[in-house]
Amino acid sequence: MLSKTTVILMVWDKVKDVSFKFFGRSLEPYVKYFEGIKPDLQKANLSISITEYVYIMVFTLLLTFAIEFPLIVIITSLLFGVAPLAFIFSITITIFILLGVFFIFYSYPSYISGARKKRIDIALPFVATYMATVASSGAPPQTMFKVLGRFKEYGEIAKEAEKIDRDVEAFGMDIVSAMRKTANRTPSADFKELLWGLDTVISTGGNIGNYLHAKSKTFMQEHRRRLQQFSQTLSLLIEMYLTVILVGSIFFVIMTALMSIFGGGEMSLFISFLQFIVIFLILPVVSIGFIFLLKSIAPVSS
Repeated sequence: MLSKTTVILMVWDKVKDVSFKFFGRSLEPYVKYFEGIKPDLQKANLSISITEYVYIMVFTLLLTFAIEFPLIVIITSLLFGVAPLAFIFSITITIFILLGVFFIFYSYPSYISGARKKRIDIALPFVATYMATVASSGAPPQTMFKVLGRFKEYGEIAKEAEKIDRDVEAFGMDIVSAMRKTANRTPSADFKELLWGLDTVISTGGNIGNYLHAKSKTFMQEHRRRLQQFSQTLSLLIEMYLTVILVGSIFFVIMTALMSIFGGGEMSLFISFLQFIVIFLILPVVSIGFIFLLKSIAPVSS
């Protein structure tokens, strides 16, 4: 059975091929306007050029327009019955949808790059300790990265180590040049610092094991500080959630229930509608948003 990642890559390649056949070379003069997302594409490890990404983005925008605009026109025509008004409303909705799709494409590399950075920073204290142990055994730097690349538990750092080992074995680069290449493309400032430090130690003939032991202690201290900071932030957010959201919702329901008793029939129906919106729409949406907020700031794997 194909994995989710494999299916996504197959669909991505298919859309890429279709977009190049559809547009030819007509979009190449406009690629330069999107150079700002090129660094994020590299750091996101998407294995796609900026030209390919722009072609896919424009093709997706065109496909979205071709599908949703006629559908919205039909729906709005049935709702409003007035053709000019339905057309104007359809154009407005279409513009917002296309802007949303464009924003998703433009920010997606940055989002993926940020997610990779977080995963690398989470694993780095433990990876540095492991690397220090391997280096202290007398193993050469390339062997250290080769072994590290086999530990899939380290996630993104294992992938970075595989790149270094691949560049040395498959492309004939020396270990220092391979580390520099990866350091320039990694989204994590801490991992970049580690690689550049290794570059200096190897170039000057220093003790790699001692350097990595010192860095592992520094990264572990920073990891403990992040955990402590997250614990304090989590306590504050939970108090805010309990006080403002849960207690506030209960207070709102009680107050509106009392108002409906003295408000009469129409007021009672309106208040019941408000209670329904708060309990079954606003409260779940806010709670889900709170969960995503916690996951985004948590300094641990999620």
